[in-house]
Amino acid sequence: MGIIKPLDEKIANMIAAGEVVERPASIVKELIENSIDAKATSITVEILEFGMKLIKVTDDGIGMDKSDLKMAFYRHATSKIYSEDDLLSINSLGFRGEAIPAIASVSKTTIASRQAGKTGHEVIFEAGHFVSEGASSMNQGTVVTVENLFYNTPARFKYMKSERAEILAITETFERLAITNPHIRMELIIDNKSLRKTFGQDDPYSIVSSVYGAGLTNNLTSFSVEQQKIKIDFILLSHQFTRTNKRDINIFINNRYIQNYLLKEAVIKGFSGKIMTGRYPIAIVKIYMDESLVDVNVHPQKLEVKMVNEYFLSDLIERSIKEKLTSKPHVIPTQSEVTFPKRQEVRESYLQESFDLSFMEEELKQIEEHKVKLPQFDYIGTLAGTYLLFQNQDGLYLLDQHAAEERVRYEYYHRKLGDIELVTTDLLIPYELELSTRELEQVETFKDKLFEFGFKFDSNNHLIGAPTWIRSDEYNEAVIYLIEQLSLNKKVSLSEYRDNMAKSMSCKASIKANHQLSTKEVLKLIEDLGNAEFPYTCPHGRPTLILLSHYDIEKLFKRVV
Repeated sequence: MGIIKPLDEKIANMIAAGEVVERPASIVKELIENSIDAKATSITVEILEFGMKLIKVTDDGIGMDKSDLKMAFYRHATSKIYSEDDLLSINSLGFRGEAIPAIASVSKTTIASRQAGKTGHEVIFEAGHFVSEGASSMNQGTVVTVENLFYNTPARFKYMKSERAEILAITETFERLAITNPHIRMELIIDNKSLRKTFGQDDPYSIVSSVYGAGLTNNLTSFSVEQQKIKIDFILLSHQFTRTNKRDINIFINNRYIQNYLLKEAVIKGFSGKIMTGRYPIAIVKIYMDESLVDVNVHPQKLEVKMVNEYFLSDLIERSIKEKLTSKPHVIPTQSEVTFPKRQEVRESYLQESFDLSFMEEELKQIEEHKVKLPQFDYIGTLAGTYLLFQNQDGLYLLDQHAAEERVRYEYYHRKLGDIELVTTDLLIPYELELSTRELEQVETFKDKLFEFGFKFDSNNHLIGAPTWIRSDEYNEAVIYLIEQLSLNKKVSLSEYRDNMAKSMSCKASIKANHQLSTKEVLKLIEDLGNAEFPYTCPHGRPTLILLSHYDIEKLFKRVV
């Protein structure tokens, strides 16, 4: 007698549930995606007890008839795929046939639906078994109710995280689907409290305001690029708003949220030098490309995809963000967190508004014409030997002298490293580098590669030639950095070499704190900083200049409330 037997339908569904329904957020995702595919214009999600007691999704989509309702509970039944050719060009979201039967196998699931011009109908399944069906009085659309999740599979509870973690996962799932479908009105209600709500307004400010709050729309950057039949829409929040993790770097392909390390790193590299090390940007990147170039059926929850042009996309994303952020006018950070319109109502009439280029079209036009990136102000002194003080009609500016020169030197080195012709100068006297025995061995190993970057050595591994743009006291550091990278990767990216070397050398050579500058040196530093492409942060993302406005000062002295 054979020992291989087909699985019971109930067991097969429960196994599928383990792949598709890991936690309540997985169900929320599947059900919202089904509503989107049903052409809904309004979707409401209701949660009780972080989804364990109730998950209810209501939409106004096209609905299902009586026969479709029962068929939805059978494995691999779908309205999205009819032939093998459809697998090569999937443009729907909830196409996997396991979702509804998998959910129903570990809960009590009720689906009620009504099509236009027809009467409503509902079907109830519990633990994978049909319970009942009948007429339902309802508006056009579909209502899916999932109750008592995992009640019949208590072993699942040990994989559940805390209530807070599950609510966060549900909220993130809702936000990502709301971001990629801004034309749909969506609301998330948790324990009878409306937590997130969008209004179907398909514009960047409405999207960011609904998901992250109106306060984070200030200095928002929104733009699109197109290359080789690929379109990418970017919504980038100001570099002043950052996170300690990469969770808010949202990547979408054909309106599907995905997790892709290479593309997320491209976004981070695009912000390089604009935000502090260890902080991550808030960004929305929507990629639109031929469905046949993307395989979305490689992950049970459709979070990972295969792409044929992943490295091209990565490079395009990084370059596009860098170019846009460098060319975009910047708002000097202020101490106050009050938004611009509120300040306008409470400030004294004789004071000019805070230096906010995004709200001052005339000033912005003038800046574009004269390429002025820093405000006009007067030098008035130094604080703690570190911060240079300036004033104008906007208030008091504090400039970090080390961060400012670091930015100037960084861009100088970055430009020099990027020159097409790498000029090497021969040294009159061989230079003996301060290297360990191991490092000297690595110099011997990578001598040819070091030569490509402008470093020449004699038979004793003494330096006899170096790039013209590197000062003699930087030779050691430059060579050590290169051999370290070569020994780790066997290949050094020129762009990474430029960036890391420029950061390292600019930091080492810049003015340190507690170093008193003459007035002439201060004015020269300001001139150089004003000529920088992005003078507002150091290469590590720290601000070079902040504004303590008149409003901030008067608030500190309680002259305004």
